[in-house]
Amino acid sequence: MLEPNEVATSGTEIPTTTSNLEVVLITFDVLISDGYHLFQQHCQELDGKDFEPDLNRYHNLEKQHALMCMGAYLGDYMVGYSTTVLYRHGHHDTLIAACDSLYVDPNFRRGAGLHLIRQTEKHAQECGVDCMVWSAKPGSSLDLILAARRNCEISETHYRVNFDGQHPG
Repeated sequence: MLEPNEVATSGTEIPTTTSNLEVVLITFDVLISDGYHLFQQHCQELDGKDFEPDLNRYHNLEKQHALMCMGAYLGDYMVGYSTTVLYRHGHHDTLIAACDSLYVDPNFRRGAGLHLIRQTEKHAQECGVDCMVWSAKPGSSLDLILAARRNCEISETHYRVNFDGQHPG
């Protein structure tokens, strides 16, 4: 396993040059095999919860050619991933790529995150999508990255209502 170099000014985070990073299209099974540790980190970082994927749902999306998985590797070690769901809009004939998840190990984010975003968009475009939709928590690093990009604009704001497991019976 690769270990990040020590940097005096920013802890263990190191700039990850794109020449060292390979971002490739992978299957969901490869993503789970190589990136399970990243999914677990992602869930802990966001919610403090364990990773409990619905494997059947992801496999069904993949069988329908509606799931695109990307892996970001330094050598044989996965440092980041993205999962994107492809779907046709219900009101008009627009094929949309919606990022389901994007995560880069905090020790390798500088440089790797934007490269993973660009490669995800490139592969989505090659799949014939008309647009790519990203979700980001307000004020997060991803929010700031997306807001600063020339070809990226806010199109909708999403609000979440939690029902805390309460469902009418």
